[in-house]
This record gives sequence, structure tokens and C-alpha cells, in this order.
Amino acid sequence: MTILIAGAGISGLSTAWALTKRGIPVTLLEQGPIPNPLSASGDQHRIIRRAYGGQGGYQRRIGDAYAAWDEMWDDIGRKHLVETGFMLLSQQPGDGGEVYRDGLAVGGYPFEELSPAETAQRYPFIDPATIRYGAVSQEGGVLLCQKNRRRSARLADRQWRERTGKTQRLRPSMPRPGPSRWRTAAR
Repeated sequence: MTILIAGAGISGLSTAWALTKRGIPVTLLEQGPIPNPLSASGDQHRIIRRAYGGQGGYQRRIGDAYAAWDEMWDDIGRKHLVETGFMLLSQQPGDGGEVYRDGLAVGGYPFEELSPAETAQRYPFIDPATIRYGAVSQEGGVLLCQKNRRRSARLADRQWRERTGKTQRLRPSMPRPGPSRWRTAAR
């Protein structure tokens, strides 16, 4: 059985890594080069955080996401997350900062609420006259997408070789330009 994965962005490559790690061959379909600079994860970074407002399902899944990233980084031998934490600012009742803070509170996730003066003291670039409060959490940061995508593609190939003794490479099955179909090939 071969699993078909549409898109070789960070999600597609992460899925390929997880499946190949378990000895399952994959076929990746991608409309451009791998890594594709035009993909949703094609830029330098993505933010990861626990705050998702009233979307408790996302909040609960962040722990699993961190565990999966940690497993991948252990395999790669390098962590591609800059742990910055995150900050929420509220300027008026019911705004995004308040909705996200309330979601953290309902979920029981840790954060520190700061008065406008405390926020400005800690973060001098913030004008305390423009906010109702700030809230900060240590849980969050910046995923370095380009580095993750390049290394996860190489990792999937290495894991396949170690597991099967065969070579697996991501290679185009159609000439460029135009949409490319990338697949793994056991040799």
C-alpha cells in the first residue's frame, strides 16, 4: 500500500515523515518544486501558539503538535522552533485579545495578565494609553518552515533507507515547468 499525499508543504512533508518512519511508502503530489516557495508554508516562519479564542479543539491539539515536532527534531538532530512565547493586547471589550485570553482561561492554560502600566514597563514599545491590558504566555513561538521542510524531506528518505535497506527519493515524475508530481521510489 502507498499513501497519496497532496501537497509537499510543511504538513505534507511532516505526514510523509511520520508514515515513512513507520515503513509506509508515500507518493507526494506537489504543483511546484520541493520546497515550493509559493506554498502556504513557503515563507520563513509560522507562529505556533495555544491561544485560539473559542476554538478549544485547536488549543487542546497544540500539546500533540509540540510532541510531534519534538519527535521530528530529535530525528533531524536540530530544533527549528524559536520559543518566544506570545502576547495578547486588548484595546476594547470583546476584541481579539480578550477573546483569545478568555479561551486560555476557559481551557485552564497558563498566562499572565498585565495592567497597561505593567505591559509598557515590560515592553516599552507599547503605549499604555492605547490598551486595556496585556496577557503573555511562555507557550508559543516561531516555527522555521523553510528549514523544517528541507530537512523533513531528507529525513523521510533516510528513514525509508534505514527501515527497508532501499533508497527512496523525492523525484519529479513529470518534467518542469508546470505542475510536478513527486513520488517516493523504492530501489
